[in-house]
Amino acid sequence: MKRFLAVMLVSAVLLTACGNSSKPDGGAGAAGSTQAQQPATEAAASGGKKNKYTMLTGSSGAQYFTFGTAMANEINNKSEKIHVTALTANGVSEVINMVQTNEADFGFITYDTGYMAATNQREYENGAKYDNIRVAMLGHTGVKTIVVWADSPYQTIADLKGAKLATASGTSAHALDSAAYGAWGVEIPDNVTTMGYGEMAQAIKDGVIDVVNAHGPNPSSYIMEMISAKPIRILGQTEETLATILDAHPEWIRAVIPAGTYEGVDEDVLSFGNFSCIICRRDLPDEDVAEFLDIVFGMDLTTLYAYGDSWGYNNNNYDAAYRNQDAFPFHPGAESWLTEKGLIKK
Repeated sequence: MKRFLAVMLVSAVLLTACGNSSKPDGGAGAAGSTQAQQPATEAAASGGKKNKYTMLTGSSGAQYFTFGTAMANEINNKSEKIHVTALTANGVSEVINMVQTNEADFGFITYDTGYMAATNQREYENGAKYDNIRVAMLGHTGVKTIVVWADSPYQTIADLKGAKLATASGTSAHALDSAAYGAWGVEIPDNVTTMGYGEMAQAIKDGVIDVVNAHGPNPSSYIMEMISAKPIRILGQTEETLATILDAHPEWIRAVIPAGTYEGVDEDVLSFGNFSCIICRRDLPDEDVAEFLDIVFGMDLTTLYAYGDSWGYNNNNYDAAYRNQDAFPFHPGAESWLTEKGLIKK
């Protein structure tokens, strides 16, 4: 195996067979070597009839890990057809690579990175063809949120030319920042400092940087902490700059930070963002992918996070993702199920 998963999940309920095949008796692959560890009680309970799958999440304790372990637990408690073992993974790129090479069956990624792989762009340019990854379902949206102090001289993103900047690490984060600034004629310096979003919030309070280039669901705790120090302003896009960004990036979506999301921000702020999704292998049986969705969409994931309902019916991004069907397609079983439920409108 080329790369490997950091840790199997901690829940004893989920430490079961990790076969990587749609066959009832499991199969070889990334998790196949642990198949002998399957408890006898689980084997008896399933009668050897459940199709066993692996699902890659994120690092232990992170959002994808939390959602993934909860989803797997619910599926294993309710399904008579499939069994899912959730495993940790070292980032989105590892998930994409392992689903592509049949070393895993499902996995959590950001949609835009999956789109880059499927279309051989950005970090996947001139690489192998990623023709085995399919979209199973969508999740929460991360919104580009550019924050300055309300008493700063920065009124628009164009004013940030020459400002002290920091961005988050990662190819996707840099691409989002570059697009947000580039639409206003401002370039992100090659030697820009990278920080976590919480670090940026502290750095602006310390005067180290002038702007927080945040990304994620709103409201966020670190922006709320900024407001406890002094009022903020959020710099957004115009209809014209947003059109420029989205014309060049069909993998992203229009987003609005509603007035009142943060204290003192009294008008809607126009922005854009990306969203999370779960991918799967293209050859998984349609009925098993539908079973996966049936159970996950019946869960109340708001008990885990406030935006957990985005991993269900309260998600408006399916039509945007489906417009990219030729480039980054949905799994046929997912497409049929989501169309039947009215989430994809053809």
